Amino acid sequence: MTGAPIPYSLGTDNLVLLLFVLSLLGGAYVSVFYGSSITERIKNMFYYSGQAIPYNTRTDIGGLGNVILYAMVIFYSSIVTMGYLKQMGRLHDTTSAHIQLLTLSVIFLLYLPLKRFMYDIVNKILFTKEQAKEWRESYFFTIQLTGFMLLPIAAALILLPHTPHIIYYIYMAIVGIIYLSMLFTRCFNIIFKDNCFFLDIFLYLCAIELAPLALIWRTIDVTNLYKIINF
Repeated sequence: MTGAPIPYSLGTDNLVLLLFVLSLLGGAYVSVFYGSSITERIKNMFYYSGQAIPYNTRTDIGGLGNVILYAMVIFYSSIVTMGYLKQMGRLHDTTSAHIQLLTLSVIFLLYLPLKRFMYDIVNKILFTKEQAKEWRESYFFTIQLTGFMLLPIAAALILLPHTPHIIYYIYMAIVGIIYLSMLFTRCFNIIFKDNCFFLDIFLYLCAIELAPLALIWRTIDVTNLYKIINF
């Protein structure tokens, strides 16, 4: 007689735990060696007022630091998405979960260069070369910071699997608000500082940020449905 299968849990998955520990070590490395640079960039993001020297060139985050920051964003984004799929009953066993983790990581990895390509095309048409470069560097630094914001909810999903769903949704809403507010502030200070039209900023972010996010979520949903059918 075969008993009911044990429900899959991120906290009992050795691969997820290993990657989570490595991400913590990577985050600690970045904080120790580049913490002052990250702090300086954050300060200048909100006090930017058209300085002669863009803030992104005043402080340096080395190549390894940038790789770690992007890897953290990709991993935590994948974990948060897996946590949502788990709550929806779409993760059933370790094998399919590993496939799901790999698939999500690839999707988020491809999303970054595609987003840069799209931003470069649109911003070079709409703004000056200096504005486009400053906004691009600022935008991708914001994405890197998102990894730190996602760390608490990713840790909760892995280590505290019985965390109430409402906490998950509230926290993600807070992260979304902070993320969009940072982008809105930078839009206002860098590329819309001469013409203060808040509607323009809202429409710009909807077209270049919210629409791609909706597209990537649709890609994740379709990909997950395909795996459910075939695996």
